[in-house]
Amino acid sequence: MIQRWDTLPELEAVRVFVAVAESASFRSAALALRVPRSTVSRRISSLESALKTRLLQRTTRRVTL
Repeated sequence: MIQRWDTLPELEAVRVFVAVAESASFRSAALALRVPRSTVSRRISSLESALKTRLLQRTTRRVTL
């Protein structure tokens, strides 16, 4: 039986998303959260997968909502 809570994204991934959105940078978010950049990237990817939508527009130089 699937409960309503099973479809909600992980709160840690949401926290990482907010950090990236505020800093407009994966690197800055990683520094602020004291985690590796790869962790930030994985959390954002998992959140986007769970929500089935792209949350951030990424280029080599910037990240935008």
